[in-house]
Amino acid sequence: MSDAEGASSSTSAFVTTLIVNGVIATVFVWLFLTLRPKQQRVYQPRSLTDIKTIPESERTEEVPSGYFDWVPYLLTKPHSYLIQHASIDGYLFLRYISIFGGISLIGCFILFPILLPVNATNGYNLEGFELLAFSNVSNKNRFFAHVFLSWIFFGLIIFIIYRELYYYVTLRHSIQTSPLYDGLLSSRSIILTDLQGDFCSEPELNERFLNVSQVFLARDLSTLHELVKERAQLANKYESTLNGVITKSVKKKLKADKKGEKVAEGTTNLDQPQNDLETYIPLKKRPKHRLSKIPILNICLSEKVDTLDYSVKHISELNEKIGTEQESWEDNNTVGSAFIEFKTQYDAQRAYQSIPYLFDKDIYDSALIGYGPDDVIWESTSMNRKTRKVKRLGGNTILTLMIIFWAIPVAVVGCISNINFLTDKVPFLRFIDNMPDVLMGVITGLLPTILLALLMSLVPVFIKKVAMMTGALTRQEIELYCHAWYYAFQVVQVFIVVTLASSASSTVTDIIDEPDSAMTLLAQNLPKASNFYIAYFLLQGLTVPSGALLQVVALILSKVLGRVLDKTPRQKWARYNTLSQPSWGVVYPVLELLVCIFITYSIIAPIILVFSTVALGFFFLAYLYNLTYVMSFSYDLRGRNYPRALFQVFVGLYLAEICLIGLFIMAKTWGPLVLEAVFLAATALAHIYFKRRFIPLFDAVPLSAIRYARGEEGSYYPAKDQGLNEIQVEGKKLAENILSEDRNGVFQETTKQDLQRVNMLPDEYEDSLENDSKSNNGNGTISGSSKQNPSTFVNDSEQFHKTKVPPQIPPPEVHQEERDPNIIVNRADAGQVISDVKGYPINAPEEQLGLPSDLIRPKSIVARCKLFFQPQKYYDFAIVRQTLPYVFNDVIRYDLEYLETAFTEPCVREKEPIIWCARDPMGLSHQQISIASASGVDVRDDFAGYDETGKTTYSNSPPDYEMIAKK
Repeated sequence: MSDAEGASSSTSAFVTTLIVNGVIATVFVWLFLTLRPKQQRVYQPRSLTDIKTIPESERTEEVPSGYFDWVPYLLTKPHSYLIQHASIDGYLFLRYISIFGGISLIGCFILFPILLPVNATNGYNLEGFELLAFSNVSNKNRFFAHVFLSWIFFGLIIFIIYRELYYYVTLRHSIQTSPLYDGLLSSRSIILTDLQGDFCSEPELNERFLNVSQVFLARDLSTLHELVKERAQLANKYESTLNGVITKSVKKKLKADKKGEKVAEGTTNLDQPQNDLETYIPLKKRPKHRLSKIPILNICLSEKVDTLDYSVKHISELNEKIGTEQESWEDNNTVGSAFIEFKTQYDAQRAYQSIPYLFDKDIYDSALIGYGPDDVIWESTSMNRKTRKVKRLGGNTILTLMIIFWAIPVAVVGCISNINFLTDKVPFLRFIDNMPDVLMGVITGLLPTILLALLMSLVPVFIKKVAMMTGALTRQEIELYCHAWYYAFQVVQVFIVVTLASSASSTVTDIIDEPDSAMTLLAQNLPKASNFYIAYFLLQGLTVPSGALLQVVALILSKVLGRVLDKTPRQKWARYNTLSQPSWGVVYPVLELLVCIFITYSIIAPIILVFSTVALGFFFLAYLYNLTYVMSFSYDLRGRNYPRALFQVFVGLYLAEICLIGLFIMAKTWGPLVLEAVFLAATALAHIYFKRRFIPLFDAVPLSAIRYARGEEGSYYPAKDQGLNEIQVEGKKLAENILSEDRNGVFQETTKQDLQRVNMLPDEYEDSLENDSKSNNGNGTISGSSKQNPSTFVNDSEQFHKTKVPPQIPPPEVHQEERDPNIIVNRADAGQVISDVKGYPINAPEEQLGLPSDLIRPKSIVARCKLFFQPQKYYDFAIVRQTLPYVFNDVIRYDLEYLETAFTEPCVREKEPIIWCARDPMGLSHQQISIASASGVDVRDDFAGYDETGKTTYSNSPPDYEMIAKK
């Protein structure tokens, strides 16, 4: 096939893909703009006041009314607004897209003026996009331009990675020292796994650490866990069945009333009372189910029971068994993991930093900080180090093999993108040459990208299953595990395999004809694989963001499937009130792959930067809208995916440099080869340095930063190394002090919690605690404390090395909202977090609006450019704290009763289920409530009923709903 024919194919593929994806994107965006004002539950649920699962601090204003008014509205919002309403993880994800979208745009200005003329003139006279690529260069001396521009562009990327890692660490420390996070249970708790021997005991851990509040030892609660699981499944079945029979009865009654008849199916007593279920559904026709837990036996072999009668009886029995087990849960054997709660974050950080020096590595498996009780995968706490390593090795092996064998279907997809080059040697494919250009464009451009996207969508679910099976300790660890492996899948399958398959399929016939010129042919044709990725960028950049805005799945679930599938009040309430959540381990790798592709091809085929810039720009707008108005917060990773994504950018840099080296080898140009190899070594050294410099700081917070945030005299933030040296020195020093002391215990300050545990609290204090618990019942209000404690946080308008605690500032009015009954929330004693005026809630105090004058960044372009290359000054600790929203001044005071069992399996605290059914006009729900109540089963019909068509409705939250607060 001639170059002209190949160029024609690539051009037709591009045009077809652009038109098809452009039309689809236009239709999607038009539908989104049209439906958005009419379907607010789908397109702006975060702004609706009747959705009960959204805390007031996370609720947003309504979307501006104009079709595109939301774009400038959101683009002009400050960082503090995005952190508050998109979450820390969402904000950093948006930052990742914007940073690398900006790099892609800057790359156009850096590379185009030089590389495009170098590639296009006096070369092999290729056509189409190949004219502007590396493959068109015939003069070897011109490759020096590619080398030196790669140094500049890749060097800029490496510096921005350093700059963003510095920013992330400073932001993380700023967040951790804010009043909100400083007081979280997760911030002052440490998890130690697989503790050996006597070290897994409360006295030993109390002796090793200072200011321990309490120690929880993970126990073997498998019996209790299975009982609670069985009860939950049976309660769900009972609730569904109960609502089903009442609904069926209501519809029969409505139908009979309409005809003027009486309902008396299967009975001769036409005067049977209307509030008796048997009047409508005779006993022999009531729902039944089989008891076998083996599905195949449920077909015909297991015992069949009446669902309503059996459920009431068995739930009552399970309640009794579970209650007995819950009372004696501490009698179960320990399994080697310990949860150590400290009095303050300062104490927890001090202990966490000393652990590597306090214990030999064979004493424990891993130490974690920053994880709450709801984050823990309790099934994994009993897994010892050896078992976990064997399982993780097995899981990694499975995923590695999956990557290898997944290459087969992906390689087929890659060949399809250049199938027109194979027709000469594969006779049965020659009919393709006779196809119209438009159809050829669909086959080589659109079809492969769709098939590839479908193939990759199956991977994340399997990776998360493997993470669970191999002993992941927290939900965050599962996301990070998925993040790493899904990115590996993306790079290997979507990039490496497709690139090699595409370039090989486009050169195979020429190599067969001229084997001696294989190296030259590959050098010329490897850049042609960029044609596939131009189409891939068009698909990802046009169709995916517009589809994300349209929310097709949510629209179908809400308007079609939801009405068919949801029958009970709880199901309907959950459908309306449960918002979708982002899975950061899935969405990050998709965007990272786009970054990897444009970095790799930025020198080889620089025209790809145009499409990557557009694609990342559209992704940013789509996620900016969805994270602000549509999606709720996922569990808090505190931005940990962001540095992982930054480090994984090095994969793109390595691939880009290795590809260039390979192309220089194939082109037999040795000067550029040596220079690029030198830069590859420099990239690897930078990567190693960044890991050693920043990773130890992700979870550890310098003690001096905490002291500075509390306003202690002489304290300051260690900006030079962000506390890296301090963490090592302080941890080692504390461990040496503890190990050098010969003592039988540790004297530490007694807290009210300690006194309550031994029944030594004054009566009046216990009364106040009881009143607090009663008033905070999940529907309470948040109010400022009448008696303020001394400030524990520095005011950012002050200079470093403070000598005074900042003055107290009156707290703003706080909205009412539902809260976890275990949580009591008060405002911080001072307004320490000061952010941009546009990021404040409407009710913020006037004196807090705006930045302090001494912390405002310079406005001149020259000064800003200088600061850009000085991250220590540009991302000063005090300045970064200005990006935190005012709600980070909230502090959470936990109910002491909750803290007694906080770090235990949820089955220990699991309450008896409340069955929620709809109240019917005949009184059947009251009858069933009485029957269940006689057996001690709680059935309620509050806030639920039937409409005139006999469908269930609800007017409030389920009776057992409790809003989950931060832990």
